[in-house]
Amino acid sequence: MTHQLRTYLFVLTAAISLFAFCQDVNAQGRDKKDMAEVDSTELFRGISLSYDLAGTVMRLVSDYGQFEGALRVNLKDRYFPIIELGLGDAKHTEDVVTHIESTVRAPYGRIGCDLNMAKDKHDKYRIMLGARYALTSFKTKAHGDITDPYWGGRVPYSYESKCTYHWAEFLFSVDAQIWGPVRMGWSFRYKAKLSSSDDGIGDLWYIPGYGKNGNRLGGTFNITFELGRKNKKI
Repeated sequence: MTHQLRTYLFVLTAAISLFAFCQDVNAQGRDKKDMAEVDSTELFRGISLSYDLAGTVMRLVSDYGQFEGALRVNLKDRYFPIIELGLGDAKHTEDVVTHIESTVRAPYGRIGCDLNMAKDKHDKYRIMLGARYALTSFKTKAHGDITDPYWGGRVPYSYESKCTYHWAEFLFSVDAQIWGPVRMGWSFRYKAKLSSSDDGIGDLWYIPGYGKNGNRLGGTFNITFELGRKNKKI
């Protein structure tokens, strides 16, 4: 079994264990009356579209960021399968050590599921635990003048390289109904690299959808438009 396959199996097992644990905690928190009742909530409760405002603001005020939207399905107001798609963009021009300018611009995607941990799953407030598998494939370009270590002086330097990057995310999020179908909320994320393939680029400065290389923590602030059924049981 290869190292990459073992890593995938480890992440999958961890995600399944996380959801199983959350389900067990949620079940233990119910009283006897609730456990005696059969959940007759319809399976499909609607879909929602969301946009991450934090990534856009980050790109406007710094040299990297992303433009990201998501499609989420509501199952029983408890389970929320989700697909997140975005475009990562970076232009690093102020490296004080190398003075090299590097640029990256590429799409990325994530797929996963969130679990609503709120005691009243039909409430307008939701507390979520979730997991994601993410992937991006991109080119990174760099150019500038560097100091020749042997002859001295400045010489021109440039390269272009391709890379494919896989990672997992585990998240905690909160959102609430603001008005009608409009919801707002945030997520806190922990990221773990699964694998990458490149052609000798070495350490990456920015990875689309992941963020700055080596930074395992991240977050989003989403505004969501929800198309769903009213919170009632059939």
